[in-house]
Amino acid sequence: MQEQRPEAGGGGAKLQIREYKESLIIDAAADLFYERGFQRTTLDDIAAALGVTKPFIYTYFKSKYSILEELFDRVYDDLHDAVTEFRKSADPDPVHRFETFVSAYIRKNLERRRFSAIMLEEEKNLSPEKIADIRGKQHDFDRLLTSLVVDGVRAGVFRVDDASLASLAISGMVRWTHRWYSPTGRLSADELCEKFTSTALRIVGWTGSRPTDAAPARGGRRNRAGKKD
Repeated sequence: MQEQRPEAGGGGAKLQIREYKESLIIDAAADLFYERGFQRTTLDDIAAALGVTKPFIYTYFKSKYSILEELFDRVYDDLHDAVTEFRKSADPDPVHRFETFVSAYIRKNLERRRFSAIMLEEEKNLSPEKIADIRGKQHDFDRLLTSLVVDGVRAGVFRVDDASLASLAISGMVRWTHRWYSPTGRLSADELCEKFTSTALRIVGWTGSRPTDAAPARGGRRNRAGKKD
């Protein structure tokens, strides 16, 4: 007798449904955390915003604090995926890799301004273990940006004495855009990305050249008459 197998994708569909419902809860909670603050928001408020009961929330999260921690994890994972997109490219140009990283970093902060504000304002409500985890992710991020600056210095296209300090300056510039940027202001998101990327290149002392720029041969090339071009 042939063994019956479970329908393919059954478990995957359930997982997708669960993740979808968790995302609905997280998004609703994020809106309330942003508008009221974490401490003034209750699970009843989150449930009311979704039109569900509090037991429904408990099906997916054990507390308001676990929602906040999951929010932090998802935002950092999303940011990491976006800024490391340059790794998929075979382009060795350190300037282009740096530009790709910084532009994605800026754009993600603009797209998720509310999340950026929550992360800066509500980190104090995380557990010590989660704060340590977040610090580790921040340091990994800073080291990655620093390594891109160092690559440019080694290639002779960036001129900066302290790559780590330059990276921190760039991160500080980007992380606070949620405080003042408005989509209805004088700069569009694309324009701000372009201007901030240019500013980041100035911070690292970009020389304006790229490693692929062709260098003239020593002594010049001679033509058939034996004269230099």
